Formats: sequence, C-alpha cells, structure tokens
Amino acid sequence: MDSVEVRNIFAAVFAKKILAPLLEILDKNQVKFWGTEGTAKYLKSKGFSAKSVVAGFDFDGRVKSLDRENFVRILADRSKKKHLNELKKLSVKPFDLVVVDLYKPDQSNFPESMDIGGQALIRAAIKNYQNVALAFDEKSIADVVSELKKNNGSTTGSFRKTQAQKAAKFIVERCLQEQKLFRSK
Repeated sequence: MDSVEVRNIFAAVFAKKILAPLLEILDKNQVKFWGTEGTAKYLKSKGFSAKSVVAGFDFDGRVKSLDRENFVRILADRSKKKHLNELKKLSVKPFDLVVVDLYKPDQSNFPESMDIGGQALIRAAIKNYQNVALAFDEKSIADVVSELKKNNGSTTGSFRKTQAQKAAKFIVERCLQEQKLFRSK
C-alpha cells in the first residue's frame, strides 16, 4: 500500500502547541481525532471532532493511552482481509496518522516520570509503517505537514518508512537517556 489518505488520527501530545501547523492544514469536516483526554479537549476547542480514549480509571495517568482498541487501530495491516474484517467487527477504522510527543523524564521523579504509553504508541506505528504515518516531535510534525500538502492529504510509503526510521532512532536515544537516569539513582 503506497498512498494513505489521512482521515483518522490518534493524537496524544504533552505540548499542545506543536499540533498548530498540522491543524492549520486539516479540513475540520474531513478528519477525526482520537486521543488522550487533554489532547481531545484541546482539539475540540479548535473546532475538530475529537474523542478521548481514556475510559475509567487510568491509574494516575499510567495507562491512559494503553488501550487495546488504540493499538488494534494502529497495528491493523490493511493488506490483510482478516485484519480489515476484525476492524469491521469492532466498528472502527484504522488510524492513518499517529501524533505523539513524549514528556521529558524528570530526574527528581524517575522512573515515575517515564512516558510508557507514548513510547508504546510510537513503537506500534513504527511496526506498521506500511499502513500508518507517524509524528513524534515538532520536526516530524512539520515533515507530515509538508507531505500532506505535497500529496493532497495523503502520505506515501517512502515517507512513512523514513518517519518510522527517524522514530526508531528517537526511541533508542530516549531509552539511552532513561538508562543514564537509572544509573544516577
């Protein structure tokens, strides 16, 4: 699958303002967002359709984005009829774009300040880069904006692969940073 039209977006961002360039180019009538409670509230305030994925008790924020349905929608392989049938049974559509920024680990409150859900979401999107685009920081969001402008609201396979490669490097660097924080404890 080469071209994927971006209509269903998962967004969970700590710094809401990083979404601004993306929101400027999206048609409010064409896209739908899902995300964590704060991000969904922010998106609604900007006039977008947004649904919080946080349901019930989230263990003080520890599991708010770690929901099976989120991962099913990120990891569904659109080239497999079985995956598409499973999505249909669940009455959900796959995500076309995942936008996640990680909050910085706080040395004074580590490992409690580790971003677990965000890293898991990024890794899921990396695993399924053939089907879902990914943005994980301001630069990668700018790259998504450029790609969407260039391709009339779609992403190409080569773009998704490049973004996934950059995200994999980002995750490795984050893990090394966390390892250093553990050593300093």
